[in-house]
Amino acid sequence: MNWKFLSFLMLMVLFSSCKINKTINHDRVGKWVYKDTVNGILYKSKGRYKKSIEIKTWKHYENRKLVKTEKYIDGICHIKTFDHKGRITSTGQSMMVEEQDGTHWYIIGEWTFFDKNGNVIGIKKYEKGELISEQAM
Repeated sequence: MNWKFLSFLMLMVLFSSCKINKTINHDRVGKWVYKDTVNGILYKSKGRYKKSIEIKTWKHYENRKLVKTEKYIDGICHIKTFDHKGRITSTGQSMMVEEQDGTHWYIIGEWTFFDKNGNVIGIKKYEKGELISEQAM
């Protein structure tokens, strides 16, 4: 048997065994992909879970255009949003908080907003989801 063919066959078996959107003991684990269409707009999100908590980098698309990235590091989510031409429109963070009524994500810290030329047009500061200051440039 040809080694190239055998290598190709082994790769196909390996990739076909990787499942997405799986749960173990009611926990979401591994790679997940969400798709939905609302009013003719295709929304798609891709990322990973560990024990039903988002990990690593998640990417969100509208009609196949990247509109947001979320990078999870130690309970903090670093967020970037983009316009449909791929230009950054904002950057900021959110934080996961366990409370009596459940788990919540709150926007926190300094959020920076940009115009289409990449210039800063405003900065807002948040504490546990509450706006505490706002500065226009």
